[in-house]
Amino acid sequence: MKYALINCYSDNNRGDLAIILATIQLIREHDKNAEISGISTYNITDPCYESEHKLLAEHIRVFPSLFGVVNVGTSRALPLKLLRFGFDTLRISLCMVLPRGLISLLFSDAENSSIRQLLEADYVVSKGGSFICSERDLRSQIALIRVLYIFLLSIKLGKPPIVLCQSVGPYYGWLTRLLTNHVLKRCAAVILREDVCTEQYGYIELPEFNQVATDIAFFADALSAQTDLPFAFDRLRVGMTMKHVNPDQSDQYRDMFVAAIEHCVNHHNARVYIFPHVTIEDDIGNAFEIYKRLPDKIKPYVVLLSDHYHALQLKAIYKSMDVFVGTRLHSTIFALSEHVPAICVTYHGTKAFGVFKTLGLEEFVMTKYDAVLFCEKIDRLVSERKEISERIAHILTQRKFELMRFFKAIMPAHNVA
Repeated sequence: MKYALINCYSDNNRGDLAIILATIQLIREHDKNAEISGISTYNITDPCYESEHKLLAEHIRVFPSLFGVVNVGTSRALPLKLLRFGFDTLRISLCMVLPRGLISLLFSDAENSSIRQLLEADYVVSKGGSFICSERDLRSQIALIRVLYIFLLSIKLGKPPIVLCQSVGPYYGWLTRLLTNHVLKRCAAVILREDVCTEQYGYIELPEFNQVATDIAFFADALSAQTDLPFAFDRLRVGMTMKHVNPDQSDQYRDMFVAAIEHCVNHHNARVYIFPHVTIEDDIGNAFEIYKRLPDKIKPYVVLLSDHYHALQLKAIYKSMDVFVGTRLHSTIFALSEHVPAICVTYHGTKAFGVFKTLGLEEFVMTKYDAVLFCEKIDRLVSERKEISERIAHILTQRKFELMRFFKAIMPAHNVA
């Protein structure tokens, strides 16, 4: 069977890459003769199309996006993006009214190679993540509408997508909600990675086949990393990831992490390792801002890493931690997948709380920036880490079994036993 994965984003977003690689891995486990291709979020005219899929291209062939240019040539100027959005809106509007046989006339040769992937696919799969969402501002709503165009085209071509292991919402604005629900209801199936989103956002509409699994990146196999990282095995090892948060909360966020690092060193005799999980959004710079706030006596016990690691190498490296504390959701998913107990600090939507809830670990999610509560959760994680690790291993086995059962229901393959 043939599978086309849409909305492939970037090697440098480690969570996104792990999601795609896990999807490829599980599809091939489900269907031993699977032929899989990917369709990028970057158009052939965008330089990122060539630079952001070098690792993914080792596993599948990646084709350019049809809509949703992130950059216009080498420019990121907003007026040019709006012009391109208008052009793509015109194209998708014509696609909806033209006969299928004429649609190819609206696209370049490179874009038509992507359309052929959709037409030839037995299953079009929108890979996991949390991109079917928006903020309240118009720019964010436009970005979501742009993402939906490939869903609309797939439905027009008679290939309604399978939404696989995604969080959905929030999304704002009457037009955005109307279009998003129009698309979701017409998908072949929606497998959510958590159900808190549908509980919290009552306006979400789904097709008849909808189920809840968990984040598919839990099931990506770790990749051995040859590294000389200076792990101190005579101390408690605490892994951390940090990111940029809203400016009005950044001081509170940074002070909370400073307090937590001091607490780990002073009360748990720990060495703290801060990892650069997403290198395209300056995680390193934000971590360094927190490091600079630490007292001088604490800094010798903190290792701030700056190398670029493959997503699946990070999974293997995180396994060397005793506990993990992350703002990047997928850094905590990587740790948990290696049975390392973790705390996640939320920063957007329901995804972190919801994903942790699928494992029965919602109590280890920080939904506000509170240093005292943060340190209390770290204390509990440290004291119960063996028990939590064993529980994680058991639950993940169950979740994978359930997910593979969903695969059989929504993507029946002739060669599946």
